[in-house]
Amino acid sequence: MDDWEGLLLLTIDYKDSRIGEAFYKQTNESLLTLLKHDYGKVAVDLKKKDNRTILLMDGLESLTSDQKQGIISVFTNVTVANYFTKWMREWLQEAFYYEDETEIQAIIQTAKNISLPSPMEKQRYYSFDFLGWQREIYYKLAPFVENHVSFSFDSFLYFRLKPVREKLLYLAEDAIDEYKMELDYQLMLNRCRDLLRKQAPRVRVVYVYLKDKIEFMDEKRKKISIKQIYQWLETVTTFERSLPVHERIIGPLVSMAPEKIVVDSANCDDDLYHTLKNIFEERIVLADLQNNWQACAPIKDSSSFPS
Repeated sequence: MDDWEGLLLLTIDYKDSRIGEAFYKQTNESLLTLLKHDYGKVAVDLKKKDNRTILLMDGLESLTSDQKQGIISVFTNVTVANYFTKWMREWLQEAFYYEDETEIQAIIQTAKNISLPSPMEKQRYYSFDFLGWQREIYYKLAPFVENHVSFSFDSFLYFRLKPVREKLLYLAEDAIDEYKMELDYQLMLNRCRDLLRKQAPRVRVVYVYLKDKIEFMDEKRKKISIKQIYQWLETVTTFERSLPVHERIIGPLVSMAPEKIVVDSANCDDDLYHTLKNIFEERIVLADLQNNWQACAPIKDSSSFPS
């Protein structure tokens, strides 16, 4: 019998030594912060036996509830860090038959972006709740730490975390949809840029009003008719045909290929501006068109443009 067997301590048995070492390293690094002046109360060690790696924690019974919760959080974070990507990859390969490594990595990154959006990203509804998913792992681990119950981590993954892993299927579906939308978006951007390079300007300056409905005016502040926009769209681009003309903006602007576009700043949201900027680059200008009619003076050169 090993000298640690039979003692009152928490042991976690790992078949994969890399996972055991990750738990050991992160636990050791976090204990000083978690326990502060109580740091010496807990001893952590890593043992090898046969082909197994065993993490040992002694002294848990002396910790406060908050300190134990900190250790559970560490275990949760290490589990997420090591299995989120692994499980996502398995779902993409097994359920959706993805084989291309570039696509798999791109979809996994999309899944991470969905799960942990940056503060600047606009929140959208997704069927997957990452924080709730993470809490489930926490609550599955909690009884073992709180009651000092030794366990096999591989059995824990297979039996206790099986429903948690299955929930990543919903995230995989959302990530695939988002990935495909991003591909379509990039194709649209590239097509628009190609069209702009080929298309001579039909209007020198276009003013875009967005308050109640989309309206386009030329450099003389004359409204550009829907009939004219239809004619230009038929000969240039069709990717917005499913929308009513008054709800379109990108297609008409590409068909006009103006040298300058002045967009109503008061009603232009960040997503729309970002897309327009990606396509038209330095041609885009934001101005308060509703309240300042003279925001941008018209171009004096009235030379004709091809129809």
